[in-house]
Amino acid sequence: MALQNAVIVRNAKKTYGDQVYILNGVNVTVPKGCIYSLLGASGCGKTTLLSCVVGVRKLDYGEIWVLGGQPGTKNSGIPGPRIGYMPQDVSLVGEFSVIDALIFFGTISGMEKFEIEERYIELKDLLQLPPRDRLVKNMSGGQQRRISFAAALLQKPELLILDEPTVGLDPVLRDNIWNHLVQITKQEGVTVIITTHYIEEAKQSDKIGLLRNGQLLAESSPNELLERFQTDSLEEAFLALSQQQTEDLQGNNMIPDTSGGINPIYNSYNVDNKQKQRIFQSNWKMRITALLYKNALQFLRHPGGFLFSIVLPVLEMMLFFHSIGPDPKSLEIYVVNEETDACNSQKYLGNITYYDEERTCKFIDLSCRFIANMDEDILKMKFYDNYEKAKEILEDNHDAVGILYFQRNFSFGMEQKLENMLTMSDDVISASIIDVELDIPDREIILFVKQYLYKIYVKEFEKIVEKCGINKKYANTPIKFEDPIYGKVEMDYSEYVTPVFLLTMLFVLATSVSSSAIITDRHSGIWDRVLVQGVTTAEILITHLITQAVIIIFQVAISLYIGFEQYDMYCEGSKIGVIAMGMLEGICGMLYGLFISVSCTSHSLANYASTGTFYPLLLLCGLLWPIEGMPKVLRWFSLTMPITVPGKSLREIMQKGTDFDEPEVFSGFLVVIVWILALTSICLFQLRYKS
Repeated sequence: MALQNAVIVRNAKKTYGDQVYILNGVNVTVPKGCIYSLLGASGCGKTTLLSCVVGVRKLDYGEIWVLGGQPGTKNSGIPGPRIGYMPQDVSLVGEFSVIDALIFFGTISGMEKFEIEERYIELKDLLQLPPRDRLVKNMSGGQQRRISFAAALLQKPELLILDEPTVGLDPVLRDNIWNHLVQITKQEGVTVIITTHYIEEAKQSDKIGLLRNGQLLAESSPNELLERFQTDSLEEAFLALSQQQTEDLQGNNMIPDTSGGINPIYNSYNVDNKQKQRIFQSNWKMRITALLYKNALQFLRHPGGFLFSIVLPVLEMMLFFHSIGPDPKSLEIYVVNEETDACNSQKYLGNITYYDEERTCKFIDLSCRFIANMDEDILKMKFYDNYEKAKEILEDNHDAVGILYFQRNFSFGMEQKLENMLTMSDDVISASIIDVELDIPDREIILFVKQYLYKIYVKEFEKIVEKCGINKKYANTPIKFEDPIYGKVEMDYSEYVTPVFLLTMLFVLATSVSSSAIITDRHSGIWDRVLVQGVTTAEILITHLITQAVIIIFQVAISLYIGFEQYDMYCEGSKIGVIAMGMLEGICGMLYGLFISVSCTSHSLANYASTGTFYPLLLLCGLLWPIEGMPKVLRWFSLTMPITVPGKSLREIMQKGTDFDEPEVFSGFLVVIVWILALTSICLFQLRYKS
């Protein structure tokens, strides 16, 4: 019968950076059913070697066979549930409880829930596990490591790989763990590869590999090593080997030639029916279910994420409708009325007398009539008896929008304007004009005040000419704006910006939530750990997409409900189109966030990327200013962005009621779909490349 070995490593080489060898010609042979202790200082290559064995990383050169196959090859089962892996870091999700962690890893490995419960009962006493409902983030470091250890033992793997499993644990518990490892190797044929800082505890191993500076110094049983160096201490033997390596390198600076392939005899490894059944049970549906379970717990048990994803859209919609669009209120304006100071708190409206026989009108104190028509809630008037004094105060305080000035013979000028238009002198013409001097840098306020005063003037002048027997149309300027083909003559500013604001909000919220998803998985260590259990990067991406899509559905539903039902958001066209565009834009933002998460290595870098792209997107999408006002090059660039054309399409739907088959509408859907497909492809490519 051929000798059965669980792990064979031949001539393993791995470099990082500028050709710095982490592994340099390492040869390892791990027989089935033994405990193999890999010893060495931090940075010597232990963790790197183990990550290559489990298939998370690949060697630059050399061969690895694990359980009869090469990791990552078809039907090898590696990565997969045949391996139980406990990395050096805890590598758990903080929102998991004890039983949640076991359910997650057990489901990935193809275990049924009753099997997981049975194993929990077996492991809780062995490892002194915390209460089943306690969250990982509320545990001590030692408790977290025990949960991590339990997850590695859970499915009774054929090969158990433990990276520093006993660090920080109680000596009594360490002894119990070693006794259990000895038991499962002898009784169940499990193979254990373990790294440890506690060199002396490795005496219980069947075989030891001493690794230093990327090279294996020795590989033998503890007793053989102790006899070789005539010592009772493994530490002294390790020290002697280290000194010998240093002398050899100083002498010839040569590394032994360890080239050569793996003899087929070492590949012999039998897989019984039970093991094959376990491999078969771990299917993609169970892995997807486990990953969705993890994502849901991370979301629901993280109050910040929940508030940001669900509550923030509500607040933003409410703030938008309350703060954008309503007419400005309580604007102070100085009024200087040299014609009269007897308007009696706007109760006196002056006097208009029409003489029918002469067909003439006499005006007295018309300025009071214009002043009385101003709404105090909009323009709060503060009266001064001298123009120069009012101007001086305004220049010093800047607390008013401007000065409204009526000259002494304003009514006489208005009277002459009706009777002697062609013969009026310049002075009389000037007297009939209401002088307005504005003093505020806010463009929107200036435009509003101008329009408001113009409306008051036209409305009151129409009444005046009618009392004088003249058609009120005489008071109008010689241009008439008819009812528009679409929309209203005086569209609210909020109606103009609502479509683009809605898409921008959904895009940015989705980006912010998803931009940290994969980074969080990588930093917690859960990413590499589930890859060892057989999960693929495509499955991780798909589950994140599903989770984020559910969140986006809530965000779109809440936002549109508030807009349509609570604030009567104006929509001339199909609400289905609005919903569809909102969903697509949210998905596009989610994928952009995942792209950032895949591309960046830290949360701070992801925040810089999402914030740095937010402002150009905001400035160029047509929300703050029409793109027609931009330079041509910038305009064309803005049209390639994921919000600009969809925003114009949504305006067509909401303000004009344009159908889907019109180019103005389907072009927006086309642009956002292209962005979705492109970002999905890029994310998949990057994940596969990095894997």
